[in-house]
Amino acid sequence: MPTVNKSNYTDFTLSAAASVISVGATAVILNSAGRVWWCKQGDTAIFVNAAWNSSHTSQHILDPYTLTHLLHGVGLMWILGYFLPRVAIEWRLVAAVILECGWEILENSDFIIERYRANTASFDYFGDSIANSISDIAACAAGFLIATRLGNRWSLLLFIVVELFLILWVRDSLLINILMLLYPLQSVKQWQLGG
Repeated sequence: MPTVNKSNYTDFTLSAAASVISVGATAVILNSAGRVWWCKQGDTAIFVNAAWNSSHTSQHILDPYTLTHLLHGVGLMWILGYFLPRVAIEWRLVAAVILECGWEILENSDFIIERYRANTASFDYFGDSIANSISDIAACAAGFLIATRLGNRWSLLLFIVVELFLILWVRDSLLINILMLLYPLQSVKQWQLGG
């Protein structure tokens, strides 16, 4: 029977605990900022197939933007692997979770919500539910772990395929989302609206 290395088990336990505490703290912060726990409409669906002008987008556990958060994890695996190559993978995962928690808090600030409303086709976006934010963090962690398993070359292919899939499906993607937040283009906004 194989033996379990106590040091590895302890690191895994501590890193898992750090991730859970980070997510819990994020939920508390989002709740104190007035975020709802679940869809205001009371719809109990787990998945919502809407990306634009829907009061259900970012309110349920899964929506098209869950895939962009998966790509956050892929990107963070690359970035943290480059800048922290000697840090154990489980602690790089904790760093990715903490960074994603920070993004969820920032993403649900009035400043970012207004940027989405003004610069994208998401005119009625009013932020994420707490359940959606937690799901997005989990998607980021999953993307990090998938990319770790695939390695750089195959995770790059995954990134490209998911980006193209989202562009064809909902006329949006992680890279378009970043572009529209930082340097909005009216032509992209019109294309997203189907014009």
